[in-house]
Amino acid sequence: MIKRIRLKNWKSHLSSEFLFSQGVNALIGIMGSGKSSVMQGISFVLFGTFPELQTRKVRLDDLIMRKPQQKETAEIEIEFVLYGKTYYAKRVIEKGKGTTHAEVREEGRLIDVNPKNVTEIIERITGIDYDLFSKAVYSEQNALDYFLRIPKGQRMEHIDRMLKLDRFELARSRCVFLANKIDTEITDRLKVISDLEKEGLEKKTEEYRKEIEEIEENISLLENKKKEIWKEKEKIQSLIKDIEEKEKNRNQLKLELQGLVSGIKQIESSLEKKKQSLKDYENIGKEIETVSEDIKRLEEEIKAIENTLQKLRDKNASVRTQINAIVDETKRIDSLGTKCPVCESEITPEKKKKLLLERSGKKQALEKELETATKIIQEKEKHKQDIDEKLKAKILKRERLLSLKKDIDFVSELEERKEKYLKRIDEIEKNIKELEMFLSEEKTKKAKQEFEEVIRKETEIKEKLFSLLEREKDKKSVFQDLNQRFERLKEYKREVKTKENASKKLKIFEKVLKITQNRLREEFLKKINEIMRAVWTKLYPYADFSEVRLEIDKDYVLQLKGKEGWVSVDGTASGGERSMACLALRIAFSLAFLPKLKWLILDEPTHNLDDNAIQQFVQALRENLGGLIEQVFLITHDERVSEGIQGSLYRLERNKDENEPTQVISS
Repeated sequence: MIKRIRLKNWKSHLSSEFLFSQGVNALIGIMGSGKSSVMQGISFVLFGTFPELQTRKVRLDDLIMRKPQQKETAEIEIEFVLYGKTYYAKRVIEKGKGTTHAEVREEGRLIDVNPKNVTEIIERITGIDYDLFSKAVYSEQNALDYFLRIPKGQRMEHIDRMLKLDRFELARSRCVFLANKIDTEITDRLKVISDLEKEGLEKKTEEYRKEIEEIEENISLLENKKKEIWKEKEKIQSLIKDIEEKEKNRNQLKLELQGLVSGIKQIESSLEKKKQSLKDYENIGKEIETVSEDIKRLEEEIKAIENTLQKLRDKNASVRTQINAIVDETKRIDSLGTKCPVCESEITPEKKKKLLLERSGKKQALEKELETATKIIQEKEKHKQDIDEKLKAKILKRERLLSLKKDIDFVSELEERKEKYLKRIDEIEKNIKELEMFLSEEKTKKAKQEFEEVIRKETEIKEKLFSLLEREKDKKSVFQDLNQRFERLKEYKREVKTKENASKKLKIFEKVLKITQNRLREEFLKKINEIMRAVWTKLYPYADFSEVRLEIDKDYVLQLKGKEGWVSVDGTASGGERSMACLALRIAFSLAFLPKLKWLILDEPTHNLDDNAIQQFVQALRENLGGLIEQVFLITHDERVSEGIQGSLYRLERNKDENEPTQVISS
């Protein structure tokens, strides 16, 4: 049950709030007072749209109040109770932006704020979507006869969508399409199968398989022979390689032998020359030792002379120093006056002369000593020079003797080398003899002939193998193609069998869907007609038509039962009869499609009704309709309808000349 709706800046409603109750609720007012806007608001807040918006007769911006003052936003709130729980929904639209806010709450708890999600949640809560709401609940202004406005031939499609039977029709049409498609594919496959069977694929495939097996067997035999020949070739190659290595070794030994013989000749020539020149120097070692001792003695003697010379030179230097000192003293004495510069005693000429004579005597003695020492130095230097000459001669002799000793050592070395060469020559001659026993021209020739024969056999087998492999390749290519075609043939047969089963099942399923669809329609018609039968006498005030029903005659037809039988409402009934029949159908739709929701919105339902029919309709509202439908919303300009209102009644007033907003007056 819808408890409350509030409109803010919604079309002509500045701020309008409506509280509704069970039974029949009505909005009464003149044209343009904003009655239909309320019902449009209910549809919009629940599903985000309403018929005129859905068909683009109006835009979202057209729903925001323009007069007396342009508003930027419009809001709608609704509160309803369902299955014992209270729900609240709200939507806000902004100029140029569309729906900018939406929310849905359950018992005050926020569930979602996304506009699309809000719609889906309300659909889940109420059990209906907008399409069903607009057909079974909401009858827009002067559209009570919506069903009759649907062109004949399309009514079943519309009602099937309401019943969700369009899914059955879609499934059934798809079944038919798939079955026909499969049957066509089966026909095409059977033609291909027939063509393939004419080719004798199974027999040809078997023949090629046997030929390939025979070729593979021959290939296997040749491969084994090839392995045997390869082993034989490897053995001969090893023998030839051994012969070649031994020949190479023999040749290297011969070259080495020639080198050794030549080397011995050179050694013998050198030995002969060296021995001839060294025959007088058998005790050269002792002689070198004696000369070395002489050199040592002479070096020691020279060293002693040099020490003596150094001492004499040092002494001469001291004597010269003394002589120079005496000369200096003589000069000072000679230059003295009458007094001593040290003690200031008087110096007489006799004393000065005496002092000079003393100094002259000392000087002469020192000069004589210097002369004697100089002569000794000269003698020592001459003696040292003589010894140096002897030392040089001895050193030269020792060097010559050492050189001769090296020659003697070299002779020994040559003799040792000759001995080694002779020993190596014996070894080489022995090895050459052994190699020549193994090597023979006949043996080498035989090995090469055997190798050539093996190569010939190997080439022959390779050629045969290549030929067989090419044949195998060609045969396998043909076999593969034949086998693929044969497997394809078997697959096609399996496919045909599978598709025949599928086609059969699809056709059975299509029939089941058709039967189910028809039965559901029958059940729907039965229920609709039971409801219309119950409400017709309470709605229709005359006796000329006793019943109303919905019948299938290729398409849905709304019929009235007169004295002469059933007649179609289309083209037969008057405007009032047509409206009453459609009202009965609307009530039946609401109860049949929404047995738990039981809402009905009627916008100007008395259009085309005469006074008597209106009175009957008012009586039905007052006495019967409230018992059938839990909540009815009635939009009308006819004040007479107010007599049948038992729920909330609102009168809507508006001064359109002054562009005033809608005024809501509760009665």
